[in-house]
Amino acid sequence: MSALRFPNQERFCQEYVKDLDARSAAVRAGYVPSPNLRASVWRLMRNGAVQARIAELQEAVAKQAEAAARAEADWVVAQLVKIARADPRKFFHPDGAPRKVHELGDDEAAALSGFEPSGEAGKVIDRLKVLELLGRHFGLWPQKPPPPPSPQDVNLFEGMSPEDVRRVRDKVGRLLEGAGVDLPGSAPRPRQG
Repeated sequence: MSALRFPNQERFCQEYVKDLDARSAAVRAGYVPSPNLRASVWRLMRNGAVQARIAELQEAVAKQAEAAARAEADWVVAQLVKIARADPRKFFHPDGAPRKVHELGDDEAAALSGFEPSGEAGKVIDRLKVLELLGRHFGLWPQKPPPPPSPQDVNLFEGMSPEDVRRVRDKVGRLLEGAGVDLPGSAPRPRQG
């Protein structure tokens, strides 16, 4: 679908997707703020062509936001790669003297978490942590599943009323007796023989 036939409706749709405030969108689109504005907004929002155009514009906005988020994620990964590739030898001159920040390449400068007021390179970001983040991002090793709950952590009767717990206890007791098993905490039955 393309732009609506009536320019004022198209402007309304364009304005509405900015903040989803129909009244403000109508005013920004050129509708006169009068006592009849509420009725005009109501009619606009019930118009099938306007609803379809708003849905189309919202889909376009969502795609743009998704593309921007992907670009941001790509940028973050690129920065992590720069840090991971930073060569610590490039922080020093051949004679062993530390380089100033302005003498560092992009990868080395990205690896700095701070620098001294004198311009000397300061602390370097933890490279192992960066490599771990990259490895997790690219799925290089499986995540460990959480440990199963220990028997003490499981409450089989959680959410049951005391009466329901008694019924379950009695039924389990009858089943165990029928199988010839003594219940824990009960007196042992005399053996037949």
